[in-house]
Amino acid sequence: MPPAGPPVPGQATPPPVGHPVPGQTAPSPPAPPQGQQPGPYMGGPGYQPQGQPGPGGPQFPPPVGQPQGPPPQGYAGGQQPPYPQQGQAPGQFPGQPPFPGGPTGAPFPGGPGQPPGPGRSGVPVPLILAIVMVVLVGAGVGGYFLFTADDSGSPAADRPANAMQRLWEAPSPASDREGQGENNLRSMWFNNDDVVFGDGQGVRAYNRKTGKKQWTVKTPKGAGEVCAMSKDASEDGVGAVVFDAGGDDCSFLSVIDTDTGRTLWSKNLKGGNTEDTPQMVVNSKVVAVAIGDTYAGFTITGGAKVWELTARGHDCTTTVGLSPQYRAVGSDCSDAKPKKQLALQDLEYSGIHSTVTGDGRAVGQILSDRPLTIRMSEEADVIDAEGTLSTYTEEGKPDKTFKLSGELKDLSLKPRDTFVDEDEQVLVSGYGSGGIAAVDLKTGELLWKKRSSASAALDTEGLIAVTDAPDTGTPGQDPVLVSIGVRDGKEKVLGTVYDPKHALGSPELMSLAWDGHTNTLFIQGDGLSHDKSSIQAFKAPVS
Repeated sequence: MPPAGPPVPGQATPPPVGHPVPGQTAPSPPAPPQGQQPGPYMGGPGYQPQGQPGPGGPQFPPPVGQPQGPPPQGYAGGQQPPYPQQGQAPGQFPGQPPFPGGPTGAPFPGGPGQPPGPGRSGVPVPLILAIVMVVLVGAGVGGYFLFTADDSGSPAADRPANAMQRLWEAPSPASDREGQGENNLRSMWFNNDDVVFGDGQGVRAYNRKTGKKQWTVKTPKGAGEVCAMSKDASEDGVGAVVFDAGGDDCSFLSVIDTDTGRTLWSKNLKGGNTEDTPQMVVNSKVVAVAIGDTYAGFTITGGAKVWELTARGHDCTTTVGLSPQYRAVGSDCSDAKPKKQLALQDLEYSGIHSTVTGDGRAVGQILSDRPLTIRMSEEADVIDAEGTLSTYTEEGKPDKTFKLSGELKDLSLKPRDTFVDEDEQVLVSGYGSGGIAAVDLKTGELLWKKRSSASAALDTEGLIAVTDAPDTGTPGQDPVLVSIGVRDGKEKVLGTVYDPKHALGSPELMSLAWDGHTNTLFIQGDGLSHDKSSIQAFKAPVS
């Protein structure tokens, strides 16, 4: 799904030529000839987490185990401190850098035990270990670590009774592309047996139960390091991967079979604009992309182009959001009728579309397909620091719109950590600095908020999340896996994500995935010492 870009740190600087200043009407940029591809889009993908509280915003307390003062009253599950506001540059819509490749517009405001004794044969122990490792690598099991059912390498006395079984751990070298924004390798996909993820060594599949590596996506000829993965693979087992096409230009697209890692087809979409925030979504019929100068849809089989975005007029400001189901295009054109228009298109069924005449708000991100939920600016041609959240009916007609002010202004609303429940009533997203919160999509009311937590998935149990500050149970040295009621915020502890060295990083810095069929949690990221980046699999106790 769609994206966002980092704010300008520190003091506001004069906007680039052709970009409006906050609260002013944007000058009309020169536009391409009608029928040709739009120029740089305002509000393109690539939101990066702000990571800093706004000026004067309150701070979270230090992590568990560090001194802290008494928190104020009034937060879900007990006494918790208020949330800081995200730092934003003046005039910046949270979540959007300039959309690459479209008309110029303003930018929008992740066997221990005892030491072995000497060998009986007199062969040095290091030599024996070296021979064992050679045998293991030859057998195809190198590159991952398998743990026993009780993680028996850890006789630690502080192991909690509900410690989750660590199934395996594999190295996952950090990549320069990795982070928690939309232009990175934070995605994890599942096929029938494996978990698929990307890092500094490319996109790879590991068996979910054993941690044995199954395959690595082949780098296309002429391409460099892997840049990004689509947020999800399709239900048919197809995913999109983007590689560097040279010069830090992330525009080499590969479409792969997630069962085998086989490349179905590749296209070098390198154009006149260097791409560092590629966007691609996949459904059962098409791969839709916003990469460099290319805004188009391609068939799953063969990669034939089935549509390409063109400007409505010569003098337009156009913004685009993509999701697996929809394309949303907002346009404000001085030389076209209607002057302002929001066009919604179903990407799987081309006959289903609608237009909302008179709505010239800039499109930021599509956050959910059910209901269709879009983050947008508040008004056409105005850069505001808050914007709006709008939902639409199945027929594409406007339903509810809420201004992102007051308590709602601290919602991060990044597609990768935003979920809507199956009743299409409650939206859950990141909140403040390292927290999560829920919003009623019918009233705009903030239902609950929690600190030091990160969402992994929606399940039949509710929202599956990892937290350093559980509302129930006893906080310890390790994070806790919980299920949270999406409407009432009530928590149920599922298990402790136990690490014998207590070296797991904060939840908001983890990349998380949840396999609800086997109750297995996957964590990708750095430890507290930042000297070891890995992916680990933990199995929750059966309740």
